[in-house]
Parts: sequence; structure tokens; C-alpha cells
Amino acid sequence: MKTEKIIYKMLTENTGVHMCDSGGDNGRHWQRNQKKKLKDFQKEKYISYDEDYCTKSLFHHLVESCEYLEDETKMLETWIKQNKERSNSWHDVEEFMEKYIHRDKKINCIYTYNEENVLSQDIQFLYGGDIYSSDIIALSIHNGADARGGLTDYKFFKVDWDMFLNYHTDYYENEDIKKNYIENRP
Repeated sequence: MKTEKIIYKMLTENTGVHMCDSGGDNGRHWQRNQKKKLKDFQKEKYISYDEDYCTKSLFHHLVESCEYLEDETKMLETWIKQNKERSNSWHDVEEFMEKYIHRDKKINCIYTYNEENVLSQDIQFLYGGDIYSSDIIALSIHNGADARGGLTDYKFFKVDWDMFLNYHTDYYENEDIKKNYIENRP
């Protein structure tokens, strides 16, 4: 339940507005998501198909593949507060991970906006070394309108890589998979 609550908080986190984004009054993910309660996300369809286009609920995707790591997240927040020049941004989280989470490993970043995916919102995550060399990530959710900004604060999660990386369109375009989800999912 802790993971669900944290993901819900991330999905509703106000990531601000910027004059260059096209969100308008209610077009940003955080604006639409703040109108929902946790139970609304829990009741969302896991997968939905609109003609040939597939969408997978980001809430369900993260709940099934992630476990919130409270201690690591608190360590990051404390580390940020110790120096007023630090922020919960890619560069500083990367530095924190190099020092305390994935010592001596190169920190890599994936932003699903740059990949074909079926997720209802994009995510950005940092991990150490090769993808399967550690199951700890720093996760941020894109809550804005413009892909160049509007990312939530990072939080740490333990992931099941096989489930977590299951967001590519190729998998969900398979007719047998599509039929199975349509027939067996709410």
C-alpha cells in the first residue's frame, strides 16, 4: 500500500507551468490527475485499446513492477537539504547515486518519451551499470505538458526489471496479447 500511495502522490505532484508549454488550464497531467483520488487510479483499466492504439495505465504499471524504498529516498532528500545549491534534479540525483547507491558504476538514464511505449504518461529513471546489474532506480514521472520539463521529484524504488521494462509497443501490438487483455482485464 505504501508504494501505491507514493505513486499516487507522484502522479498528482504539481510540476508547475511554463509559458512555453501547451498545457493550458487543465492540460498538464498533474492538473488532470489532481482531480482523481487513489481509488480512481486503482479502478483504471490496466490496458485499453482504442482501435489499434494501446495505452497501459502508468499507475498499474508502476504498482506491479516497483517497490518504494523509503530509506534511500529520505537519504536523498537529506543530502539535498545539506547543500542549498543541490536540487532534486537529474544531475544532482545522478551524483547522489554515484556516491551512495551505485558506487563506482556509471549512472544511466532512460526517458520513455524517447522510445515507443504504451504508458499513459512518460517516466524518466536513473540506474547504475548495466540494466540488470542492480534493481534500484531513481524514478521521476513526467507530469507536465511539454516533454522538456514537468518532471516530478525523484524517488527510489526497487524494480522487477522484466515487469518494469514491459512497456514497449511491439509487445502489445501482438494480436494474441491484445485479445487476451481485452477478454481478461477490467
